[in-house]
Amino acid sequence: MIFTPPKLKYAPGTRLCVTHHVRVGGRQWLTQVEGVVETESYRPVGGIAMGGKATYCLQPTLRLLKDNGEVTVVAIDDESKVDVIAPGTASAGD
Repeated sequence: MIFTPPKLKYAPGTRLCVTHHVRVGGRQWLTQVEGVVETESYRPVGGIAMGGKATYCLQPTLRLLKDNGEVTVVAIDDESKVDVIAPGTASAGD
C-alpha cells in the first residue's frame, strides 16, 4: 500500500492564530502564534530508528510569516487550536 498524505487545510496567504497548551510539570502554559501561512506540510515523526515507519508517521506543520518578518514552523497536534482570522481584524495580543 502506498501512503498518500492528507489534503492540505489552509491556503497560502491565510491569516491564522495557533494556540497550544503546553504542560510542564504541574504547570500549564498557553502559547499563541499569529501569522500568514507560507506553506503547510507534513514531517516525519521519529528518528532513523523507525526505519520505514517514517514514511507514514507524519506530523502536520504550518510555516507562518509573523507581522515582524519572523518565520516560524508550528507543529499541529490534536490539542492545537487553529483559528482563521478574517482580513481587517486584529487579535487582542497585537
